[in-house]
Amino acid sequence: MPMNPRLLRPRSTIHPEAADWANRVRANGGSVSGSTLNAVSRFCASIAAAGIRDRFFRLNLFCGNSLSAALVPVFRGQSLGGTQFGNATDTNVNFVSGDYAETGASGGLQGSGTGKGLITGVNNIDIPVANHCAAYVSSRNTSVSNCMDVGASNSHTNDNAVGLLAIEFPPMGYMLASFQRVNLPYTGVQGTNYFSAFYIGCCYTDTNTMFRNGVAVSWGTRATGVRTPYSPSPLLVFASSQAGTTAFNRTSPARLNAYSVGLDLSSTQAAAYHNAMQAFQTALGRNV
Repeated sequence: MPMNPRLLRPRSTIHPEAADWANRVRANGGSVSGSTLNAVSRFCASIAAAGIRDRFFRLNLFCGNSLSAALVPVFRGQSLGGTQFGNATDTNVNFVSGDYAETGASGGLQGSGTGKGLITGVNNIDIPVANHCAAYVSSRNTSVSNCMDVGASNSHTNDNAVGLLAIEFPPMGYMLASFQRVNLPYTGVQGTNYFSAFYIGCCYTDTNTMFRNGVAVSWGTRATGVRTPYSPSPLLVFASSQAGTTAFNRTSPARLNAYSVGLDLSSTQAAAYHNAMQAFQTALGRNV
């Protein structure tokens, strides 16, 4: 009796969330190579194995064969079947195909610092007070100052900015890890070595911590008084929103290889996230 062909067919080893992402990429007009799909699958499996999948409300790895593919986030909620946050894709404002490369030293999406950015469709009020925001920065044009890689704001002034991973270049020289909607001090970390690296900014109950390549950094802190609660504002990538609108403010000149927002991460969880991210970037030849 011949063997059932279904029994002879090898089982797929692609993680379900990676397979779902690839289907959404195709629906958006992009495509995914086998090697990239395998890398995304391993990333998803590592996040799940570390027990941190529920920490992510939205995550984009900026990969796939084209800009259309790169705009499709891998995670849009805390689980594949749960509540999804934001737009089905990151809404592109002014990026062109030449701004994106999937692999190699120039891989990632290149910001300009002059009006290019992504609208996630997530609002700051969607994110809990105890939260994280992360950005994988592969390079940065340091001639552009006072910029945000990911941010939201109900004002154009710094005192009301609600930015995670905001970069304020010298003379201030601060990188901020802050995303509060309650009366908490405005704090950040200070230093000069804040260029190419994987940054995770975490806001806890009353403090902020910045992780650089999986390790908490202590460059000192600053406080500018107490913030007041703010109104809903869009969360943007390569910029901060302004006055509760999607108008770009403090646009970033960085080349980003990934970003995420979600719940806060412990030091152990941040290290696990870093390890998974670094393995993914290495697979695409674009790690820093």
